[in-house]
Amino acid sequence: MLSHLKFAITFLSIILIAACSDEEFLNENPVSSVGTSEFFQNSDQFESAINAAYTNLQDLYSDGGDGSIGGYGGGYWTFSEMRSDNTTFQDNTQDLSGHRWWNVDQFIMAGSNEITETTWNLTYQGIGKCNIVLDKLEDSEVENKSRYIAEAKFLRAFYYHHLVKYYGDVPLITSTIESSEEAFAQNERTPQDEVYDQIISDLNDAKAGLPQNYAGEDQGRATEAAARTLLAKVYMWRDQYPEAQAELEEVRDMNYVLLDDYASIFDKNNENNEEVIFSVQYIEGPNNLGSVFTYRFLPWNIGSDVIGHSQNTARTGMQIPTKDLLEAFEGNDLRAAMIDTMIDEETGVVDGDLVPYTTKFMDPGHSQRLISGRNFQVFRYSHVLLMLAETYARTGAGDPIPLVNQIRRRAGLDELTGSFSQEEMLDIIIKERRLEFHAEADRWDVLVRTGRAVEVMQAHGEAEREARGEIGVNAFQNIKLLFPIPDAVIELDPESITQNEEYL
Repeated sequence: MLSHLKFAITFLSIILIAACSDEEFLNENPVSSVGTSEFFQNSDQFESAINAAYTNLQDLYSDGGDGSIGGYGGGYWTFSEMRSDNTTFQDNTQDLSGHRWWNVDQFIMAGSNEITETTWNLTYQGIGKCNIVLDKLEDSEVENKSRYIAEAKFLRAFYYHHLVKYYGDVPLITSTIESSEEAFAQNERTPQDEVYDQIISDLNDAKAGLPQNYAGEDQGRATEAAARTLLAKVYMWRDQYPEAQAELEEVRDMNYVLLDDYASIFDKNNENNEEVIFSVQYIEGPNNLGSVFTYRFLPWNIGSDVIGHSQNTARTGMQIPTKDLLEAFEGNDLRAAMIDTMIDEETGVVDGDLVPYTTKFMDPGHSQRLISGRNFQVFRYSHVLLMLAETYARTGAGDPIPLVNQIRRRAGLDELTGSFSQEEMLDIIIKERRLEFHAEADRWDVLVRTGRAVEVMQAHGEAEREARGEIGVNAFQNIKLLFPIPDAVIELDPESITQNEEYL
């Protein structure tokens, strides 16, 4: 696998060009490659380049849609959810190739793990595409220029936020690399605060240049609300809660709503619904743009009855809800209905024989095996409500209870009444986030940001031993908050890039 430096050099001369289509904007297959000096001549070409910058999100959340489940994509949901106490994996007695994900789950991964390397490389590849677009736009006058700049800055900020929260200090590259010498010169770990400053600058520019919505084939592009929501999340990572509050209040006053029925959020025929603020888009069919969540998150031995195609034996049974998550739901919580179960005495996850699985990404009846069109929802309006509730709880500038009660009412739960201390309120909000977004790549981020990860995950390790029986002696022994820098990246330039201390 190439390191991010090699990717950066590759970006100098190659850009993917997409064919026009009447379908969604991401349904544009690469048809050729040309030098960048020949390519950036008109608005259509810049839009194709922006589309290419979005496609890295597809691999980072799934494996891409080439009909294969054998890749090492999916780093974002693996790192942001499976790392937490929400989900785990089903032991696979026929194929052990899923150990890359199992090791992430149990805190025994190393820098040689293919998932950390793929995540690093794909993220920097996405950043490189954004940098090329921004550099080429600087001296160009094309239609939609301001929107293209805003989209590129949103995506660059999105990619960098994932890098900095996963790896800590990372190289900060904001322009096109012109030579191998320049690549090595910029290849040094930049302090996190400087990276965050760049992220915030990009998102402030992005929110001013993005529209509030798109119509038809452009649904799924970044919007003003997406930029403001991500900016609020970044501010919360930096304990800047008043600033986060201001962004979230702007989004609250836009045209997003909570759907009445929680299950309808995940209806495959209504994925870009009024609650979704930003999601990674996929398209069913042999177009290299599909997703494999439907397979990845089902038990590996579930057969064909659930989705109408036979399950893939290897590297599935991921994102399996834990016993602790199941027990966290109140008895009448409608959100628990998004978790189904099968019984398997040999590879059960809960109490010996139960294998729960999320149905949020199910796609029964899709036409071609291993190529689903299910999206991955990154931000929903419910994120905004619960994030805003947290800022109110921390700053005292508003009442968090009505916001939380909107979430609880839809879940079929009793509303909160009475008064709560700040700590009690934060506990309530964090629990609601856990249940509202289970399997949606949210839980680990919240645990780390709020300083609860070590305590929660140590308890989770003990619970896993009790629920599942014997697990590896090294599992959960060292709860690491960061992920390892890929070995291949360090080997390429060991003087500039060093390993995170937790992995030395």
